[in-house]
Amino acid sequence: MDMAAADEARLTFERIADDLRQQIRGGELRPGQLLPTQSQLMQTYKASSLTVQKAIRLLRNEGWVIARQGRGTFVTRSADFEDAFEKVAGDLQQQVYSGALAPGARLPAREVLAEHYEVPLNVVTNAIALLAGNFLLRYPGELPGDEVYVRDWDDQGFATQLIHGRLVQKIRDGSLSRGTAVTVEEVADRIGGDAEAADQALTYLALEGRVKKAHRPNGSMAYVIVGGEFGTEVPVPVQPANESPDTPKREFPTEAGLADLTHRLERALERIGELEERVEHLEGRDAD
Repeated sequence: MDMAAADEARLTFERIADDLRQQIRGGELRPGQLLPTQSQLMQTYKASSLTVQKAIRLLRNEGWVIARQGRGTFVTRSADFEDAFEKVAGDLQQQVYSGALAPGARLPAREVLAEHYEVPLNVVTNAIALLAGNFLLRYPGELPGDEVYVRDWDDQGFATQLIHGRLVQKIRDGSLSRGTAVTVEEVADRIGGDAEAADQALTYLALEGRVKKAHRPNGSMAYVIVGGEFGTEVPVPVQPANESPDTPKREFPTEAGLADLTHRLERALERIGELEERVEHLEGRDAD
């Protein structure tokens, strides 16, 4: 194809996209309405399949329409952005937790992700920003850009988030069933990271009601799995690790228990404070 033909094709797909935009703005194509099929658009605009595809891709990247696999392309509704955002952010997060996106790995370009998930570019950008704020992803130099990476084990906050996410995943899929006892050291050995990060992750799980602290006969500390979904766990009696149900229940000193709970809550509050400072820092940088 020569330069003149290429320019003509470019102008054609932009003209088609502009016409469809005007129809959406004017209400001829309403939110949630199915766009004409590719064949119908080819007929209407006397354009090739490739040209029509380029026009639809442009509208999708701009957020005017959203593609639903096997159903067609629809004019975007407000709810579509929320659904698409949850889909992208949730899937990328699970890939990090599962190891499909390993620590230090580079993400595909935003355009590639938008094409893969069939969502607007701004949805991908916002999903990546959320995961970066949650210490799972990073930009080189901590500035938004085209290059995005999974954080490394030694990045601040990442190890705790990754251990927590992987433990939740194992609890949900049954790899860690109810009644299973794990220690901080065992978690660090199985999943990675250091003991401090593992301890913080288990503390969060305890606050969420997914695990419960228990003392072993030898005096060491363990965490027993008691549930899978936040807020939906059914209370179950938890025996201290490695003890039978017939073993007399041990009463823990109230003062010691309160002191330990206070220590855990103080650490959790410090963590929340760090996250709030980071969010304020990011918001201030965005404002500049």
